[in-house]
Amino acid sequence: MAAALVAVGGAVVAVSAREARSVVLAVAVVLLVSPVIADPVAAPVGLAARLLGAILSGYLLWIAARDDSAFRLAHAPTGGSRIGWPAEALVAAAAAVVGLSAHGLGAPAGGPVIASAVGFALAALAVLPVLTGRDVLRVAIGCLLLLDAALVVRTALGGTPGPLEQLLSAFLLVTVAACAAAMGRAARLEAPGGFDYASEAPARARRPADAHPLDDDDRPRDGAAVRP
Repeated sequence: MAAALVAVGGAVVAVSAREARSVVLAVAVVLLVSPVIADPVAAPVGLAARLLGAILSGYLLWIAARDDSAFRLAHAPTGGSRIGWPAEALVAAAAAVVGLSAHGLGAPAGGPVIASAVGFALAALAVLPVLTGRDVLRVAIGCLLLLDAALVVRTALGGTPGPLEQLLSAFLLVTVAACAAAMGRAARLEAPGGFDYASEAPARARRPADAHPLDDDDRPRDGAAVRP
């Protein structure tokens, strides 16, 4: 129960905060506690793979969000929530109630009911960042939460995943985080140095024509051949 509350609370902070480093820290907490929401807890090998994947995902996002004086990367906030954290918390609570009611989706479930509630809450919180996010980091956070929500709901439906499945899940999380970190870093290296998407495509420089223009003396006259 405590892990479930920490996961949902961390997701609320991740989608509502504007401080990029706070958002990354909140997402890392969500990814760390999500594998524990299982009954029984995963095997040590699988659990270690998920925890290492969560740590590596958070570290990759931290690289994109941190300040770096060597590259003149100053503090850059992310979009944050447009409806505020109280409304986001209510959305998560309502989705958790739906998850509790829909446990198993009409079939016998092999996992705990609390995992279904957490998975639905994370998915509901990830919708707005994915659909309405206007910067790289916010959309990336939504994608990570949505992927983690799918993994938690899978635990609620099919029980605790095996070591190989945990390893594949960790690989998916790290892959999404790596792509987000690369895009976020590239966005910050361009003006104005934030996580916003480019408003327009950069102007392409025109290259000169390959053929050299003819001088006036070299232009052919009527009935005259071109001088070699």
